[in-house]
Amino acid sequence: MITIGICDDDQTFIDQLYRILYDIMLPISDWNSRIYHSGSEVIAAIINEDFDCNLLFTDIFMDDGNGLELAKYIYEQQVDTDLIFVSSSKDYVFECYHYHTFAYLLKPLTKSDVGNEIRRYMEEMSLNTKCLNIPIRGANQKIPINTILYIESNKRKVTIHTRKADYDYYEKLDVMENLLINEGFIRCHQSYLIPISRLESYNNDNFVSLNGASRPIPVSRRYQPVIKTLFEKPASLIPAVQNSISSESDCYLTSSLQQNQTETGALICIDGAYVGAIIRIKPEQLIRIGRDGEVSDMIVNLPLVSRVHCEVIYHAAQQEYEIVDFSRNGTFVNGDKRLVQNETYLLKPGTELCFGDKSTIYKLG
Repeated sequence: MITIGICDDDQTFIDQLYRILYDIMLPISDWNSRIYHSGSEVIAAIINEDFDCNLLFTDIFMDDGNGLELAKYIYEQQVDTDLIFVSSSKDYVFECYHYHTFAYLLKPLTKSDVGNEIRRYMEEMSLNTKCLNIPIRGANQKIPINTILYIESNKRKVTIHTRKADYDYYEKLDVMENLLINEGFIRCHQSYLIPISRLESYNNDNFVSLNGASRPIPVSRRYQPVIKTLFEKPASLIPAVQNSISSESDCYLTSSLQQNQTETGALICIDGAYVGAIIRIKPEQLIRIGRDGEVSDMIVNLPLVSRVHCEVIYHAAQQEYEIVDFSRNGTFVNGDKRLVQNETYLLKPGTELCFGDKSTIYKLG
């Protein structure tokens, strides 16, 4: 089930977008809708803890203020949702990107445009995993919950064991259990919390073996009946539990792409045939840009774009892009400067690029 919000002060547009979403979502997934007529309505719902949208469509220009102010609020308050902007203006594409906007669509909307972004969003969400967020040395550490091997408690400290690293955090295990119990985790001991999906075996000495863990985990007498039951019937038959423990803990779960994505680069189309497109680039990922989808990762289907036009790599540590041009009609930087074919260039975020056709302009994020 996905909840999609629409925020716009034009009821006619709300009705139109709802009908488009209804037709698109019907064969894809169960969904709910939430309607807001202003950014202040959204903010009020967030403050009242009554905002549950996974994805929010919002206009930029509304009577009570700028939709960018709403985006800024959502970004600064770390609200666990994703944004798609809809606007009659192309002037804010690059600015919206900085608030981790998923997509930017120009009015008037078409069913095809909305459908492409919805399907892309659903596909990326299917690959996304919830993250456990904990503060470590003043910085927020995101730990995908599907990487957690087990959580161990020692006095006032818990250690979250993953394949790559162990994370120490001052918290009670009861709080972690309350947070993760409906995410497939179960208590097996006063000092251990384990993911059900990693259970492999349970021996007569009352230890469980977990996939990926380097040692067996003890099971205390209190939890033995429940653990044994998990080996007798599917975990899906174990009912979800609502734990009554409350806490002022600053650890929390996030599920949105905006909250869980690692640092990426991006190509943002700010003008031309693909205006509004936001193509994210993972660090050190080589992206081939060209007209031919069989050999290119990013397709720019324009007459002056070569079959393989250029290659781009984002170096996150240096905050720069490595680009090599292979094309006949050229890759242009900041207007008229043409890159020399087969030479490597390092470009900074904010640089404008054109691939052959100077009427379609991308900006490095």
